Amino acid sequence: MKLTEHRGKELLRKYEIETPAFELVEKHTKICPLAAPFVLKSQVLSGDRMQKGGVVFVERGEDFERQKELLFQVPIDGAFPETLLAEEKITGATELYLAFSYDTDSRTPVVSIAPRGGSGVASASTFSLDPLWGLPEFLARDILKRAGMRASSQLVKTILALWKMFSDEQVLLAEINPVFQLEDGRCLAGDAKVILDDALARPGYRPFVDLQGDIAVLASGGGASLVNIDALMHFGGRPANYVEYSGNPPASVVDELTMRVLSKPGLKGCWVVGGTANFTDIYETMLGFVQGLRKVRPKPSFPIVIRRDG
Repeated sequence: MKLTEHRGKELLRKYEIETPAFELVEKHTKICPLAAPFVLKSQVLSGDRMQKGGVVFVERGEDFERQKELLFQVPIDGAFPETLLAEEKITGATELYLAFSYDTDSRTPVVSIAPRGGSGVASASTFSLDPLWGLPEFLARDILKRAGMRASSQLVKTILALWKMFSDEQVLLAEINPVFQLEDGRCLAGDAKVILDDALARPGYRPFVDLQGDIAVLASGGGASLVNIDALMHFGGRPANYVEYSGNPPASVVDELTMRVLSKPGLKGCWVVGGTANFTDIYETMLGFVQGLRKVRPKPSFPIVIRRDG
């Protein structure tokens, strides 16, 4: 789950990572939120907002209303912003690059750092981290030196704070680009790109695809669900949706999925299906189905076929 810059910076502040002063701007905002000059940024999930017209500089307070209206009308990769971020304009600072992510080859967290950040960042030095060791202060200082950068106390503090956020919040990507390093040594997060693990950020979330058929399908197992939908279509059935609830979910998750699946108009049947469960509690998931079924209005009158074992 990607966070907008605004939400990402709120998370950074939770871990005492400094940011420039900022205020959220909505369409109905009339009063200039900050003293000019400041930056106005579209709060969309796409990258390269500067190049795509999603960032403007407000040099005078009287220009705010006009710039705001224009920015709300600029789509970024097809998405119009619902909110904007007004942020203090930082000048005369060194811009660095800092990010934590995962390397799928080594299956370890990695830190990427570069002495030049911003929209023109070309390459960064990347270092794998031992999950058991984490990132102690001496290692953070060593990484900075190996990257050809000065290990100032404030920069080390920022790196350690971002690592703590990355670890504690189960983040998949935590990127600050740029890190503004001021003349007094302080480091400010000029941007925040944060991606959370869906399974942890939204424990009850299950991907749902609405289809054009008339047979509701509640399947367990990623591969098994696709095989069963193929079989259903092979014999002339038309699935009304795709969703699967594997992973030993609590009854509440299946309850909500059942209500969503069975609330679709025009259904002619429902199929609850899955292979032999090795670790999924069949009683728990079927309890969730029954609870959801009892809440559906109007009460379903079509056939319901259940195939589960384990």
